Amino acid sequence: MTETTFAAAVYARDLEDRNALSNFAAELRGQGVRVGGLVQEVVRGDDGRMSRIDMVELDTGRRIAINRPTRENLENKTCSLNTNALAESTEALRRAVRERADLIVLEKFGEQEQKGQGLCDEIFAAIAEDIPLLIAVPQFALDLWQERTGEMGDTLAYDLDAFRQWWGGVR
Repeated sequence: MTETTFAAAVYARDLEDRNALSNFAAELRGQGVRVGGLVQEVVRGDDGRMSRIDMVELDTGRRIAINRPTRENLENKTCSLNTNALAESTEALRRAVRERADLIVLEKFGEQEQKGQGLCDEIFAAIAEDIPLLIAVPQFALDLWQERTGEMGDTLAYDLDAFRQWWGGVR
């Protein structure tokens, strides 16, 4: 590990417990660390199937409905991302950069960001401002992430211990 101020928390597509980033952010906030950014929360219906995905602002707790799949989306495995809501979520990242949060946590390097859209401008603004950033990156997109960042950031396992160790080096 190079202990840079940004790191990719790499996860496999079939990762069942995606709460490590949320838990880490909550742990640090409990210690008085000013954590900004966004995490995703999958909400399931009574039948256990995904009913929606919300982005949750870490500094305010505000929820933004970014994905409300229809039955057709679920059956055909098509994207149901609400790009207007995604654009709305950029304010949480801009605010974290503007207020120089101690750490920005982001659970979003999805299809839009992989195409250079979505939250890319805000992600790279945080890196340019040298604000510590911990971002979830799917394993299949790691090469693209490394290309975009000039292979300068750290690559971490998607677990609390890896996050804590990285943060100890950044702090």
